Amino acid sequence: MIRWSFALVAFAACGGDAEGVGGRPGDFGQVEAMPECGALSQACIGQGLDAPIARGSTVDLVVSYKVAGSSGPPTLLASANEAVVQPTGATTLAAVGEGMSAILFVGLAGEVIDLVHVWVQAPSELRILRYDDAGSLLGRVQPSSQLLVGDEILVAVEPFANGQPLLGNFDLGYISTSPSTVQIVPDPVGGWYRVVARAPGRARIDFTALGNAATWDLEVLP
Repeated sequence: MIRWSFALVAFAACGGDAEGVGGRPGDFGQVEAMPECGALSQACIGQGLDAPIARGSTVDLVVSYKVAGSSGPPTLLASANEAVVQPTGATTLAAVGEGMSAILFVGLAGEVIDLVHVWVQAPSELRILRYDDAGSLLGRVQPSSQLLVGDEILVAVEPFANGQPLLGNFDLGYISTSPSTVQIVPDPVGGWYRVVARAPGRARIDFTALGNAATWDLEVLP
């Protein structure tokens, strides 16, 4: 029974009607799903599920129900195209390939309660974005910068595809070529990193994620 429900909705979702493509939640008006946003995710805060999801990342959904007489019926997640996105938990999606898929909210008896569409895209670059302590975006950092000893720069590293910010959670690798000169300190708020100038000299900061890399050359002055 569940198999038939999935097949019918997949056909309807991926047919000629493009309404809902890009992640407009609740095509049937029964469920509203939004990504759980990190503190500094431009795609998540600015576009929600309308933003493409970065291939190789995961997305945690916050789901609210509009079903009359129920504040939240038990549901399972299913994907109309598991070559693009796969459910990995009760509210978590893994973006595994480029393309479009419908995400189905399915009751325990196999009935489809609602669906949303998502789009997965491969990132083409990482950008190092600078923020102030209040979380306001100050802009993209330059390829090279000068700091003074004691300076702390709050940054986030986010994936983009041809200028489009991408949605998703991912593991970020980072290293300083001279930690005694410039140190990278994860902030208590997830997704934030503090680049701290410790001593005069030069250092290069390398960030890697999702098959891409970003480099920041720094000179620390006394």
